[in-house]
This record gives sequence, C-alpha cells and structure tokens, in this order.
Amino acid sequence: MIARLYTSLASLTFGLWLMGGVMALMAAGSFMGERAAALNEMPLFAWLGEAPLAASWWLWGTLCLLALMVVNTILCSIEAIRIRYGKSGPMALLAPQLMHLGFLLIVLAHLLSARGGAKQAMQLFEGSDLRFPGGSSVVVEAIDATMGPRGMPVDFGARVRTVDGGSEARTTVRPNEPLFHRGVGIYVKHVELFPVRTAYVEVHREPGAGWALAGALLFTAGNVLVLSQRRERRTP
Repeated sequence: MIARLYTSLASLTFGLWLMGGVMALMAAGSFMGERAAALNEMPLFAWLGEAPLAASWWLWGTLCLLALMVVNTILCSIEAIRIRYGKSGPMALLAPQLMHLGFLLIVLAHLLSARGGAKQAMQLFEGSDLRFPGGSSVVVEAIDATMGPRGMPVDFGARVRTVDGGSEARTTVRPNEPLFHRGVGIYVKHVELFPVRTAYVEVHREPGAGWALAGALLFTAGNVLVLSQRRERRTP
C-alpha cells in the first residue's frame, strides 16, 4: 500500500495531472470578478483569512494541488537520482534537478511573500517623508513632470533623499526606476502638478523576491542544459 502510494506520488503522469488541475482552478478563479479583486491589494494569506469560501474555494484548491506538486517534485528528483546515478553523465543528471530546485525556490518565494508581504498606496507631497523601523526615512524633496504637446505627461518622477543613520543619498524615482530601501520598494505611479504637487506611490514589501529570482535563474539554467543535452543526442 505504501509502496503503491509512493509510486503514484513520484509519477510524472501524476505531476502533469496536478499541473492541469492548477491551471483549471486558476482559470475558474479568473471569473470571480470583484469578489477576488482585493487579492491584488493584500498578502495572500491575509486575504484567505478574510475572504468567504464562496470567493476563495479555487485558491484553496490551488494551494492543495501546489503542495502535492512540491511532494511530487521532490520524489521525482529522488527517483531520478536513484535510477540514473552512475548511468548518465553529470550534466544529464544535474539539469532536471536544477529545474526542480528552481520550481521549489519559486514556491518558497511566493509563500514568504504571501505571509510577510505588504502593499500600500498613498499620496506624497513635497516635504513628505516615509519613516522606517530603525529611524531611517525617505524624504520627498521635489516632484516633477515633463508635459507633452497634448498636455499629457511624457516623463515624471520624484526626487527623494534617503536618510539612514548619519548617511544621506539622493536619487530620482520614476515609473520604471523604483527605489529599494530596507527591503521595501517605492514605486511612483502618477504625479499631479496642480493644485499641489502630488506623487501617487505604491510601497511594496516582497520578502520572497530574492528567492524568486534565484529560482527563476536555476529553472532557466536547467532548461538550457536539458535542451543542450537533447541537441547533442540528436546530432549525428
């Protein structure tokens, strides 16, 4: 019984069924409309704790399937190493494991952000400051915008000064050039020059961002190695 369960959990076919189930549940969740809209404004676990089951059932199901995918991935790696060790070259043995490890790190990253992430939108004015634990702060010194011939902004940003202990630094925050300070990202979304110069910003805290980047790099490296190995086998 246990051996049969282990074989099923370590099966590639089972993993493919799990992937299909995740995609089906997420597709169903995309039709939830306004009931799920708040999910974009707060950490995942905080939303799950407040949302009614009628609005969150698809996400609970997705989390369950993802948990099974993690188990399936770990067992598949164990079986691949056990079966191929000593029979395949190091690159052929390593490449799939890099992909598996990348996937596991990406899942870990989302779990960390789901638990400890934060997102807040606010308005800042010239002279406003954002204070951080430990006494550091980010002060808005100036808000600027370059207007196009049709009266629409073609460039805008906020010049800010970071104060951390006895050191200060100045930089300009633009839509595609956020400021990262103490693990928090500050993004300028829009500015208004009249009647008062105002910057509309979003403050994000993503504790899993570094793990997600590491997972993506490992997953990409694993894919490249797998493709190169297959190309070598097909080359006469």
